[in-house]
Amino acid sequence: MNAPASRPVQSPEVALEPYKVRNSKSMGDRGEWIVRSAFARFDLVALGIAMGCVGALCLWAATAVLLVKEAPSGVAVGPHLALLANFLPGYNVSWPGSIVGLFYGFLLGLGFGVLIAMVWNIAHHIYLVQAVTRRYFAGDL
Repeated sequence: MNAPASRPVQSPEVALEPYKVRNSKSMGDRGEWIVRSAFARFDLVALGIAMGCVGALCLWAATAVLLVKEAPSGVAVGPHLALLANFLPGYNVSWPGSIVGLFYGFLLGLGFGVLIAMVWNIAHHIYLVQAVTRRYFAGDL
């Protein structure tokens, strides 16, 4: 016996429409999206905290490596790193000093991260304003 020809079952109340991407953007919106993506802003807090964590970890690790390595008797442990005590009160090359170094490393990294994000955002804002202004006055050539 021959099997009946199979055809897709379709509900009578469902209308087939061409597939459309939701929230599809027109070409003008797409161009703006591309420019906004290319000139994305840094988040001041996020970059500051990230660089703060890296700075804290680096200063702590540098101190810990010198302490684990141990210097021979009569020789100062980490004389170059100990010079940071001139700029960071309370810091020295010791285990309690490494905890103080964590704090100072985080503060320094936080400051540098926020500064870098601010400079990045301002520079890109100025460049973007210049580009838009030039295009506006030059027209679509």
